[in-house]
Amino acid sequence: MASGSNERRERLLDAAQYLFLRNGFRGTSMEAIAREARVAKPTLYGNFQDKDEVLAATTSRLMTRLAEAFERGLGGPGSPAERIARALGDKHGLVLELLAGSPHAEELYSEHSRLSGAAIAEFEASLVARIAGQLADMGMMPAEQMARIIVAGADGIARHAGDAAALRADIGFLVRRLLA
Repeated sequence: MASGSNERRERLLDAAQYLFLRNGFRGTSMEAIAREARVAKPTLYGNFQDKDEVLAATTSRLMTRLAEAFERGLGGPGSPAERIARALGDKHGLVLELLAGSPHAEELYSEHSRLSGAAIAEFEASLVARIAGQLADMGMMPAEQMARIIVAGADGIARHAGDAAALRADIGFLVRRLLA
């Protein structure tokens, strides 16, 4: 039973994510989510209290995927600078791919921050800690400050990136220059 429940929840989140990207947060209703997921509204409300809770759940699911992409990049081959750049490029590349073509990106960033600001801050702090650990292992001090600058710089690059190749190249450039 739990498996079916998890599959249904994933289908609801997939439908919500699709609609949020296509119509924006404000332009998406609970009724539309239920319709897109092909479930009755009571099924949707049995899983989520309201649209805010749906968006918070999509954000949580996305952060899990971002963390996995980051860890894969950080755990791969190469120098510490290459691994850090790849990890951040993979994380931000996933967001860029997800938001590609959505005219509602800024609204969704704003709503994600409003609803999940503490969770997002905790997630970003975990990235800083992982990078700081890599930098400390290299003997780079102050490792935490450098890690915060790298993460903030990558975030800024990502917010203005036009495509994945430029995103990865620019993050790589930033990391290599800061760690040179």
